Amino acid sequence: MALVVLACPGVSFAESPGTATGPVHASVRLDPRPMVGGGSVPAHFVGFSVEWSLIERYMGPTARPAFANLLGNLGTGVLRIGGSSQDVMPFDATAVNTNEVITPEDLADIRATLDAANADHIAGDGTPNWGVILGTAMSPPTAQRPWRVPEHARAFVTQGVGPAFAGADEDVAAVSLGNEPDLSYRYDLQQYLGDFAAFSGANATRPYPIVTPNTSEPIAPWTSIANRSVETRFFWDWPAILDATAPATKANAGAFGAWAADHFYPLARTCATDPYRCPTIPALLSDERSANFNYQVYTHANEAARRGLGYRVEELNTAAGRGAHGVSDVAASAVWALDTMFNAACPQPPHAPSVNAECGTGAIGVNFHNAEVRAFFHPEEGNGYYNAINFDPSAAMGAPTPAPEYYALLLFARLAQGTTGLRPMPVAVNAPQGGQVKAWRVDGGASERRAFLINKGDQPVSLDVAAPGATYEIDRMTPDDPSGAGRTLDAPGVRIDGRVVSADGSWPGFQPTVGTAEAGHFQVTLGAGEAVVVTLHGHDG
Repeated sequence: MALVVLACPGVSFAESPGTATGPVHASVRLDPRPMVGGGSVPAHFVGFSVEWSLIERYMGPTARPAFANLLGNLGTGVLRIGGSSQDVMPFDATAVNTNEVITPEDLADIRATLDAANADHIAGDGTPNWGVILGTAMSPPTAQRPWRVPEHARAFVTQGVGPAFAGADEDVAAVSLGNEPDLSYRYDLQQYLGDFAAFSGANATRPYPIVTPNTSEPIAPWTSIANRSVETRFFWDWPAILDATAPATKANAGAFGAWAADHFYPLARTCATDPYRCPTIPALLSDERSANFNYQVYTHANEAARRGLGYRVEELNTAAGRGAHGVSDVAASAVWALDTMFNAACPQPPHAPSVNAECGTGAIGVNFHNAEVRAFFHPEEGNGYYNAINFDPSAAMGAPTPAPEYYALLLFARLAQGTTGLRPMPVAVNAPQGGQVKAWRVDGGASERRAFLINKGDQPVSLDVAAPGATYEIDRMTPDDPSGAGRTLDAPGVRIDGRVVSADGSWPGFQPTVGTAEAGHFQVTLGAGEAVVVTLHGHDG
């Protein structure tokens, strides 16, 4: 059967590249046949994480319409409300609503946002388009914060979550107990497990599902974690943690399932005492940092699976400590995020490179974290450098706007999320710059095949793509430098198909180009920091 692509609105036709006329740095093959085996990308894979102190900035009345549109652009996903703020901000049903306390007004704003994002969902009819994980405190009480006890969590659920989500309980994917307990409990595993038993025994989250442990992980080479030559926090305690928490987690699973949650940052803003943590674009995009991530995801996802749980990277971004200027807020963050989502869905463990070739192990999703630039309760100072969506820091608290990273989530959510046949694609390298190309394949439908080709390098790359048939579509994510200086990885913006999100948060739609292959081959050039999605339709081989 010949490959056919019909002209339609939103599709433009490019001149056929024909056979390669210039140097080819690498080559890939996109098999038009459906992939036998391979993994899947769950329907609610993408997500954002927002600190409690920023509810008004993202989901208050003036911010909500645009933020709901930014969620809606992605189709489906999971919103996480929490982070360190959940252990320092008390819930108080009678308090005046400020950004230093969690109130029923905050929960009402979250519910209203999900109502908008789920406008076409009928209650009780399957999993909502968007769900929310709501974080509450579970951390050792102190003289300053004596309220961090099971009774507080129970009040959060019964006086806050329950009334706010009446008639929409299925929107609550889970209630998360505590944040980064390895740090808050000062590596005291037994104290942490004792508190979990007390909270669980008090039915602190009922009737909602529960999620733990949301551990932080060391920023160190995976080999150092493997041989335990660095402080590994709770990394190797996951078996003991999940043995204690999995029964309660599975006993009350909701529409979004049951999972264990983890955090990951490849770099950190502060690194005076440990240069390995220092944030640079080359470090962010290096194979070494990807290997660290793959090692963690594969190790912990396997531990979760052994106990009947999924695994979600519930807090993820470029650099711990609210990001790094010039690394986290530029186009490099988008190309990093795109490749990282594929590595989360199909980790290739560096200690056993071929063991997960068919993507049988992986995360069910990721949440990119958003915070203030310096400290909680000071949004007027600006956005965290790593924010995927920027809030309005002015008193107007207007429409949030997409940062570079958002466009990676948009491309992934619309063209990879919910697909099957996930596999890493071999890249045959002919020149050094070709080695920076990462390639992933998914099957979008009965006769739809896609290849994601991602250039994580700082030089253009020409690829030969072998794809039987005549016609193909290409969507392209590119760095955007409005100054005209030609910046690429350090450009302040990103576009997809030359387009950006509208001022109201809506996406005008993809506009792929269409090309024609010759003799089953075509050439694609990827600029520095660019990614393309090649789509074949109507050809089953």
